[in-house]
Order: sequence, then C-alpha cells, then structure tokens
Amino acid sequence: MGTLTLSASAHLWEQFLVGALDGEQATIPEVPPILSRWQRSRALGAPCTGLPHEGPSVGSAALVERRERLEPVWHEVRDILDVLAAAPLPSGRVALLADREGVILATRSSGGSFGGHADDVRLVAGACWDEVSRGTNAIGTALVESSAVAVVGPAHYAQRHHGLVCYAAPVRDAFGELVGVLDVTGPASGADPLVLVAVASIAHSAEARLREVAWARVASAVRGRLEARLAREDGPVLLIEAPGRVRRLNGAARTVMSLSQGSPGELSSGRVLGLSWADLKDAALRGHSLEACQPSTGARWRVQVEAVGEGDVTLAVLVRLEPRLTRAVAKRLPVAEDAGPEGSAWEALKGSDSQHRAMLKEAARFAPTMLPVLLLSETGTGKELLARAVHAASSVASGPFVAVNCGALSSALLESELFGHAPGAFTGARAGGAEGKLAAADGGTLFLDELAEMPAALQVLLLRVLEDGGYSRVGESHVRHSRFRLIGATCRDLDAAVRAGTFRGDLYYRLQGVMLRLPPLRERDDLAMLAQELLGQLSLEGGHPASTLSTSALERLKNHGWPGNVRELKTVLRLALVRAGGAREVDVAALPPELGLGPGAVPRAPGGAREDAASATGLRALEAQAVREALERSGGNMARAARRLGVARSTLYRMVERLGLVLPPRA
Repeated sequence: MGTLTLSASAHLWEQFLVGALDGEQATIPEVPPILSRWQRSRALGAPCTGLPHEGPSVGSAALVERRERLEPVWHEVRDILDVLAAAPLPSGRVALLADREGVILATRSSGGSFGGHADDVRLVAGACWDEVSRGTNAIGTALVESSAVAVVGPAHYAQRHHGLVCYAAPVRDAFGELVGVLDVTGPASGADPLVLVAVASIAHSAEARLREVAWARVASAVRGRLEARLAREDGPVLLIEAPGRVRRLNGAARTVMSLSQGSPGELSSGRVLGLSWADLKDAALRGHSLEACQPSTGARWRVQVEAVGEGDVTLAVLVRLEPRLTRAVAKRLPVAEDAGPEGSAWEALKGSDSQHRAMLKEAARFAPTMLPVLLLSETGTGKELLARAVHAASSVASGPFVAVNCGALSSALLESELFGHAPGAFTGARAGGAEGKLAAADGGTLFLDELAEMPAALQVLLLRVLEDGGYSRVGESHVRHSRFRLIGATCRDLDAAVRAGTFRGDLYYRLQGVMLRLPPLRERDDLAMLAQELLGQLSLEGGHPASTLSTSALERLKNHGWPGNVRELKTVLRLALVRAGGAREVDVAALPPELGLGPGAVPRAPGGAREDAASATGLRALEAQAVREALERSGGNMARAARRLGVARSTLYRMVERLGLVLPPRA
C-alpha cells in the first residue's frame, strides 16, 4: 500500500484561496502535490472555512445500519483502535473508523485536552468527512485516492482544521473493494510520520485477516473444485486474490517466471505480471484474455483468467500463463519455402509441414476480414491456437477474445453462459444477473469450440445474433446487441450432421465464410522438428535440463498414429522428460513401451472413439509408470518425487489416488 504525505504553509493556502496560483502553476519550480487536491476540493464545492457543526451527519438508526454493513471490518479492528489512540502526548489523539462514504462509525480517544477539540471539529460518530463536505482531509482523500495519506496542518482545505494532523489508510475487503478507512487525528504540533506507517500497517493486517476469514467461509465444494483444477494444470498457474496478492503458484510458474522459492504471499500481480487486481478481476468476469509482461525480466505471456468465488462474488482469480516462443527460439525453427505468416500470434503454431503452412497462409489472408471462420479439424490439432492467431491478426485484435466450449455445458447452462441472465431468472442465478459471453465478446472475437455439440434451440438463437446482432438475456425481453467476429471449431463432420438433422443447415451455410483444416499429426511431415521444438519448450516449463530426442526415439514417434494429435504428443514428451531423469538425450526407453508398436500402431485414418480410448489408456499407464519411477528414485519421499515430476506435492498425492497406486515404504 503506497503512502502520501501532504503538507503546506498557511501562506500557500492563502495564495491559493485568493486565486494567486490559478494559471501560474507552470511558473512554479516545483508544484506542491497539495495544489491538485485543493483544486479538486474547490471543484467539489467544499467550504474553505469550516464551522463547528458543518457538513452532513447521519441519525442513530442509519448509523446502526452502517455499522452492521461494516461489521466484519469492525470485528477485526475494534481492539486496535485503542492501540492507535494511545499516544505519549499530553494533548492526546483520536482514532476512528469511517465507512466508504466517509461517515465516522466509531471513535476511540486517548484523553487529554484534544478530546474536547475533536468534538468541536466534529470528529464524532455520524459525522461525514468526505471531500465534498470538508475538502482535503485524510479520510476523504484516502477514499478518493485509495492510498494511505497524511494531511498536516494547513494542507487541510478547510481553515478550521489547520490545527490538525490526520493519518488515514483505506481498508479493502476480501474481494478488493474499498469498504472503510482507519484514521488517527491529533494536534498538528504532534505530527509524527511513524504514525502513518503504523496506520497503513494495521489497515494492511486487517485486510489480510479479512481475506483469511473469507477463504475459510468459502464452501468446501468450491475449495474442492479449485484444488482439483489446480491439480489438473500442468502448465504455469497462479492463484491471485484481492487486492493482487499471489496466494498460490505451481512449480511450472516459478520456473518460467524465474521466481525463487519462498512464500507466494510476498509476491503481487503487479510484480510478476505487470497487471493490477482490477485488470485481472475485470478480465475474469468478462471472459477476456490479457497480455502480461513481467517487469523485472520483460518476459511476456498471454494470460487466461478465471474467477474463483461463490455466488456473485469474486474471491480470487486463477491465472494460466501461455508462454510464447522467444525470438531466439523462433529463429532456430526450420522455415519452408512456402512459410506461413510471421509474428508472435502465428509462431505458436509451430511446424514446417507444407499443408500446415499453406493453411496458415490462407488463415492470414482472411484474418483481417470480418468473415466468420470454421475450423474443421481433429481434436488436439491446435484449433484454439489458430483461432487466437486469427483474432490477433484481425481488425478487432484490440477487442476481447472470448472462448466458450459448447460441449462442456448442459443446454440450460450453455444458454445462460452465452446470452447471460436477468437477476433471479432461475434457481441459483446471480443476484445481480450476468452479462454473458456475447456481451463480453462485443467488439472482439467469439470462439465457439465443439460447435456441433450446441443444442438445436441455441442454434436458432445464435443464427439470429449472427443476422442482426440482437439477443436477449435469459429471463428478460429487452433486446441487446453485440457485434463480434465469430470463429467456430469442431472435430465432427458438419455436412453429415446437417444431413442427419443434428445441425441446422441455415446456420451451417451462414458460418461458411472461411473454412480451415489443420492437418492431423499423422499427415504431417515435420513430426521430428515439431517434437524437438516441443521438447525444448516443455523442458523449460517443467524446470528440466535442455534435452533432445535420440534418433531411435524419433523413429518410434514416427511409427505412432497419434489419434490425439499434438496434444497427445505433448503429453508423451512431458512424461518422457520425467522418465529420462534429467538426461541430455531422451532415448526410446523413456517413451511408452507400447508407443508405435504392435497391431494397428500406425493408423492412417481416424479411428473414432475406440482409438481415442486406447490412446487415453496408454497415456494413463505411462503416467502411472512415471509416478512409480519418481517415487522409487526418491526413496518414497513425496516432496522429492513431486519436484522430480515438476508438480506440487498435493498434486502428486491426488495423482497417486486417481491412478490407484500404493505408496512404497519410505527409505
């Protein structure tokens, strides 16, 4: 929390009051910071003199209501108000708590002659000390600037308060919202800069306690879902809570961000991502992605954020980093004669295969237009990466990129997710309603993955939106409008779906603007280059030494059919790195024993669900083997095994449970 001390002389205040400084600030060698605050007070119409009973106040009933609203904060700070009020000064001082509107809710006095003066200047419960009522003062200015502030003597806008020194610090709740102000006020003759430090520190401690209490109250189901989500993430992930404090981060995040071991609570979102809590929270609620830049290293990532909370409140955000290829790595990529487009948006789509590069050229040709795009490719080929590249090269690149998986939600939930809902539209609806992904995508790109899984009723509604941009939230009749570029993706045969009546023909023809097909991995001739490049990237993300694939390992990879495409290749390479145990060369022994061997090892046509299930079974077996080997090499020590695997210890425990493994006796 930043701090600010505002001071001024009585002469400067008089000059400002008579207008001697108006329009002349450019000629002042160093413009005092107080001038802009006084100008704001004057613009608000605050009185510059002040009277014993000036300003509005609230009645006893309203005061009780305000105190009830701030009860969680009051519970945390009431015992320390006495500490703040205590002072080794004969004249004494007053400590108080005000709400976010500047109304004083409670006061504590250390006694002395100042107690009577505090009553005279209305430092009493029920009095309002916002800037509209009293101009520049510690309480009101701390509220406006969201910062700890000291206002000394004549720096107060109202002359009646020139004999005061006030120290105030804002208090934010667990969701990052400013809810109150802690203040200590005394005679200007007793000014002490250490008091501001103490007030700011106590406010910070109160905020930390409020966060802990809020976390404790979150339903166990929510915490369980969050833990499960963190366990599934093998890439760099951070959990950031209000007001921008890093609560948790996994090993991959520490590695790619070059962060030393230590308490996550010492890190802030601004320090590690260059993004504020407000940026992250807004992006999470609107479904936007962000661009992050680590200030200390200049490293850049695309950031995906997800709100974490209960009901209509956001307690924290889950941040997933998508590291990009550096320029140095990009230069090492072999480039075909018909290489596709350049730029960071396209670099993530690695490969030198001629079909792949031709497809990228076609995508780049149509990216600047507003034509809808259909990505008709098998699962795991990188459809979302391509969608993001098209968005980044489009005329709406400055707008949001909003992704929705149509196959991951029920019909009712998908409708609410897409179109939003009015307050109380259904059981469990947010009290304030929800805007929905269509509103979030306004001015940008809406990416609908697994488009063929969209229910027929929603297909009709989507067709209307594509025609004129009009739609209504669930539970209301008011027509809203959203303009966006649509990119759809599916691994199904839409022609066959139209013939079968499961996908509307009119919607299909409306979407046939640009049709792109990412070639499956088994049809690409750049598997060796792609595998080597992915291995380098995964080594970096997992904290492994730089490794290469041996000739025999590459040959084994070429003999596999890859029903899961690039996604499956990444999983195999990630687990092979663990089995290689830090070796500079990953040999065939580190690959799954069944990979590329046996009947049907090199399928050249899609094998449907049976093939996908077989691949998933093989990967599960490899994962179990990698866990067993890591535990054996670590002598049963879970912490060492987790480091070897590049995951958190809690994640390793869940992997053991999910895979049905028996822990070996610890050596």
